[in-house]
Amino acid sequence: MFLAARYIWPRKADKKNTTKILSILGLSAGVVTLLSVMSVMNGLQFGFINDILEIESYHIRIHNFDNEKGLLETLENNPAILSFATFYDTQTLLQGRASRHDPVMVRLMSEEDFRQDKSLIKHLGIGEGEINIDEGYNAIVGAELARILHILVGDTISLISLSGTSFAALRPDTIEFEIVAIFESGYYIFDRNMIFMSDRHISLFEHGRPRVANSDGYYSDSGKIIGIKLQNRFRDIETILEIKASHPNVEIVSWREYNRSFFGALRLEKIIMLLLITLIFIVIGVNIFNSTKRTVAEKLEDIAVLYAIGASEKSVRKIFLFEGIIIGLISGFTGIVFGLLLIININEIFVVFSNVVTYLFKCVEFIASTAGLSHGLVFTLFPQDYFYLTEIPVQIVFSEVVAIFIFALLSAVLSSYFASKKITVDRPAEYLRYE
Repeated sequence: MFLAARYIWPRKADKKNTTKILSILGLSAGVVTLLSVMSVMNGLQFGFINDILEIESYHIRIHNFDNEKGLLETLENNPAILSFATFYDTQTLLQGRASRHDPVMVRLMSEEDFRQDKSLIKHLGIGEGEINIDEGYNAIVGAELARILHILVGDTISLISLSGTSFAALRPDTIEFEIVAIFESGYYIFDRNMIFMSDRHISLFEHGRPRVANSDGYYSDSGKIIGIKLQNRFRDIETILEIKASHPNVEIVSWREYNRSFFGALRLEKIIMLLLITLIFIVIGVNIFNSTKRTVAEKLEDIAVLYAIGASEKSVRKIFLFEGIIIGLISGFTGIVFGLLLIININEIFVVFSNVVTYLFKCVEFIASTAGLSHGLVFTLFPQDYFYLTEIPVQIVFSEVVAIFIFALLSAVLSSYFASKKITVDRPAEYLRYE
């Protein structure tokens, strides 16, 4: 350990080992980069995943059920279930007071189920007092849809409804709904294309669907869905098996299967990004390998002395292996510390950066205006035309932090190991004589 540290930081009288210092700095920069990129990507992806699960897909969806009363009782008695709701999903066209017809996805559910789903209300960013959909023709729309339709709370929108006594006699009717709330989830697809209203209006959109009430007053309807949210969404398989044990004929879909293609795309994106950024570690590893080979060549006289006093080749190799361990530990620890500081304060850093760039733009604009060349230069960190966010989302995953630290350490250790794999001085006394 002493010799390894001396080779990294030689005495003042000796030549400085700038190559090793640059290796430490480069490996630390790689750790900071990988940690920052993965944390921001996690923030974006987890935000999308949570919005999808809490607003649209639920953790478990049940379709095609007959004994609704018994099924609801089973769900109420299951401690793993946080909440559940019955709803319908359908699509239609709507029009604002100054817009063309736009396709939207309508979710019809009872006001009681809406109020009980606290996580849904939280992700929509509305208050419980705004959920007033059971009275009259009321609806809740997304912020982007409201912006496109030029509507506010209290305005009306026109939705297309089908009516008629048979399929051949179906004709479109226009039904007006009043906007009682506007939600903003932060996920553009929902804010642009989703509407919530009472399930009492299902007949307006699913005219002609057979709905027969049983003796308990519940409807057997293939279009009705039961959405379930769990205490822990990763216990979905166990919960599905428990429900299937009591109701084997129901069709149950987990959030993993329902969103398989989208979540698979996110996973592939993350893997590719991880592989691309780890090229930094490969480059730094090659640098450490060459640096260690150079150190071995420069320290052959020292190695000969060690051999002469009885050191084994294995003991000599340990010196350079410890050198790699020291480089890996210092680089990994430094990179993790600075990476976490960067991630935690990334939005504040971008605000400072935005203010500096804005000031520079104003200076350029002032100079251009004095010359009669003003073009109205404006800088915005997250222009709404391209970004649907106001700040950078960050999610730090402890297991990934540990994995990045271990990867940096292995990069340095393996490079040093292979560089010092063969250290031989056959005749140390003869080598020292001529040196």
